[in-house]
Amino acid sequence: MDGVVDPNFDMQGFAQRAREAMFPEKITAFAQRVGLPQATVSKIMSGGSVAGPRLDIAAKIAEGLGVSLDWLAFGRGDGPSTESVLRVPRYDVHLAAGAGAWNEGRVEVEHIPVTLSFLQQQFGRTTATGLAVLTARGDSMEPTIKDKGLVVIDQGVTELFDDVFAFVLAGEARVKRFRRLTDGLMLISDNEDYPPETVKGSDMERLQIIGQVLGVLQAI
Repeated sequence: MDGVVDPNFDMQGFAQRAREAMFPEKITAFAQRVGLPQATVSKIMSGGSVAGPRLDIAAKIAEGLGVSLDWLAFGRGDGPSTESVLRVPRYDVHLAAGAGAWNEGRVEVEHIPVTLSFLQQQFGRTTATGLAVLTARGDSMEPTIKDKGLVVIDQGVTELFDDVFAFVLAGEARVKRFRRLTDGLMLISDNEDYPPETVKGSDMERLQIIGQVLGVLQAI
């Protein structure tokens, strides 16, 4: 990955500017989008390289970040363009992707800043209205949703259709893949170790939809 060692090259500055320009996009998604190995991008973003990245890799990263190579490498000139930053509330509510319990009463703990372009690119949204971030627990939705993954939910979507939803059933907040049946719902885990569950009859009346899962912000 590394080019010729230049003792005067500020690799830490390069990495910091790259991280700032990439936020809030995750390394995994960015690497896939620009066509670079995730390990290569992770090493660069950590500043762990002793030399600057190869010119072609640095140029590809700069293009993917929408910044000039001169700014990314040396901090000269203008950085990322300024755009509207929206804030999505994160609640202290844990969704059981496996075993878990519903936390009585949601508590807003912070607002996660996201850019408008990120919302548009990742979720097809032009506003943060109705969006919320909750934490998933357990491994039943892996690999789609990892344990402790931050799940982005659209609370405005409560109509049942085949997709991934956050919901409350029997006092437990959960996240599962829904498949509609003629007389109820099938709850499907993406982890094949967990068998499907069926919700029918009076249980359907106890089902409360929190919202549709749009995506996940989670550590790689």
